[in-house]
Formats: sequence, C-alpha cells, structure tokens
Amino acid sequence: MTMPRDMFRIDPDPNIQRVLEADSYWQAREKILDTLIKHTLIDSYNKFRKAREPYPFISRSSLRPGSVVSSKEYKLHNSALVVLLADVMPASLRKHFRCRLANRVIKKNIAGVAPDLPGLNEYDTAWRDVHHEGFIKLMRMMLPLDFALLVQPSDEDDRYQLTNFHVKIERLLDMALRTMGHHLNYLERGLYEQGETFIDQLERKFFEYFNYYHNAAGRRGASALAAQVLAMEQQEATIFSTSQQDRRLTLLTTYNDSHDLKIEQYVLLSLEPDEYKTLKQWGKDVALDIRNHYLIHPQKSTQPVVVMRLVYQHTEAAQPNADGTLRELNVRERWIRLTEETIIPLHGGAQAFIGYPVAYKKDTAEVDGKSCPLPVK
Repeated sequence: MTMPRDMFRIDPDPNIQRVLEADSYWQAREKILDTLIKHTLIDSYNKFRKAREPYPFISRSSLRPGSVVSSKEYKLHNSALVVLLADVMPASLRKHFRCRLANRVIKKNIAGVAPDLPGLNEYDTAWRDVHHEGFIKLMRMMLPLDFALLVQPSDEDDRYQLTNFHVKIERLLDMALRTMGHHLNYLERGLYEQGETFIDQLERKFFEYFNYYHNAAGRRGASALAAQVLAMEQQEATIFSTSQQDRRLTLLTTYNDSHDLKIEQYVLLSLEPDEYKTLKQWGKDVALDIRNHYLIHPQKSTQPVVVMRLVYQHTEAAQPNADGTLRELNVRERWIRLTEETIIPLHGGAQAFIGYPVAYKKDTAEVDGKSCPLPVK
C-alpha cells in the first residue's frame, strides 16, 4: 500500500530548549532517558535477536488509551524503575520512599544485597555523578536489582547523583484511591461511602490515570503510586518505568506548580517496507538521514525499527471540577487522550522529531513480533 508523504512532519525536540539552558535537572533527565531507551528497548531487541526469537512488538492499536495489555512476561526484556527528583527529597516524603543509610549507593551496601553483581569489583564512587563518564555503566549495572533507583541532588554540592538503590515505594493503594477520589471530586468523605463496586471501578480508573491497564503491578504499580505522591506534593520529578509485560518505557513527570502530571511512553516500532520507503524518500526531501539517524540498526535497514514517542494528556474527567462539586464516576468516560506521536532521532547530531500518527491508522498489527494483516478501514 502506497503511503502519502504528508503523514510525516518535523516536530522540534520538546526538551531541547531546557537542556540548552543548562538546567541541571533537565540535563540529568535527558541522560537517564537516553540510557533507558538503550537499556530497556534497544538492548532488549538485541537480546531477542541474539536468542533467535522474534521481538514482541506492541500492536499499534494498543497505543490507544485504554487498550488491553497482555499479562505475559517476556523474560528477555529488560525492565527498570528510576525516580529522578529536581530537589533533595524532603523528610516528609521519606515514609513513602525507603531511603536509608543501608541503601545508599556505596560498594559495601551493594555487595550486601548482590555480592555477585557483574561489574561490582570495578565500582567507583565517582560514577554516581550523572555527568561522570561512568554513570551510564553504573546505571546499567544497578538496573537489574529489585525496586527503584533514586537520582537527586547531592546534599553537598547540588550535583545530581544516583544516591540510593533498592528503594521501595511504600503507599497503600486504598490511600492512593482515596486521595485521587477527593482530588478529582469523586469522593466526599471515606473510600467506602459508595460501596465495594465503586472502589473496584475507581481502582481501574486509578491505573488508567497513568495510562496503565487495570492489571498493572510491580514496577508499573510502584511508579503510579510514586507519581501520585510527588504530584500531590507538587514536587518536580520524573519516574521512569519499564516492565517485561508492557515492553514500553513510561515517563511520569510531575511539576512544582501543579497537581497534574505528564505521561510519555517510548516503544519500538517495526516499519513496513512501503512505510520505510516513503519515510526515507520524505527524509531526503527535508534533508533528514532516516537510515543513519533514526533506525536502531542503520546497517540492517532491511529490518527497519525505530523508537516512537507518545504523549498522553488527561481529559476533563481526570481533572478536578472547576467549582469543586461532587460528581458521579462514569467508568466508560475516557480519562486519557493521545496527543503526540513522533519518531525520535537515535544517532548523530539529528534533533528533529518526526510526527507520524500510527495508533489510529494501521493496516497491519504486530503480535508477538509477527505481522498479521488487518482489514483497511
């Protein structure tokens, strides 16, 4: 099927201005994001190839808000949970984030949890600094461990460091549901005032609020709980998470002037032959080197795979009422809408994001790494 070139457009990097302004938090955020795209998406893809197994690409239709996510875990897929704070964690939040002397990132503590961790013998304390050349190596070494990694400014010089590992997110789901119910005007007093059916419905909507399916658990569940705490406290932060089930890198970004949050997700997208041909020709027209700057493996363009960035926003149903009045929960009302779909640059000096809508325009779907035809609507 021939694809129209006007499906593509050039979008600016949404974070480049902040990084150019030398904002240390946003520089740290970009460094961690780049590391996790490579570790959780590209390295996972390479592991499947090495094992001679098809990579389980996410179907394009499942990028739509509210789509069902498979409960199958793919053991070859790398996972991650990282919390980045713009400021030092306040004492009031330490009851939700277990940050103790025993889980500070020092060699003795790491050895106590994982004595056989690959690379531990080479560990250097200086690697904890986000801008040190060893930071990426330290991150990749620590990511396989359970629970979260915490990056925040140092108490001494405000430089961003990987300060804690094995950080447990400690918050009861009932408390999270009650907080959300009050914030969005679906609850007046206690959580059980409208019965257990309401609680079950509110729990499903809680995970939808973060663009997770209602069966979210593990790292996804922890990231949702962490994001809610930070958003309600108006702490500027980013929570990065990937699981072996959903195979997508999710960023939940909170701000110091709002209780709302931003949702970004990064996924691998396998391009169809006609699709890649059209994209490559369009790239020539606008002076973009698609093969060398956007494919995860430029030397293997016969299997073109790119990284897609998707941005989701909350609908009115997932925002507080302007007048603060109590309202009825409508479980069929969407809380999330998809607002941006872009292919991101991976190599060289390219900065342009390529706008490309795929979630609602697709004539094939990927199921466990294989393509199967669907009727064109």
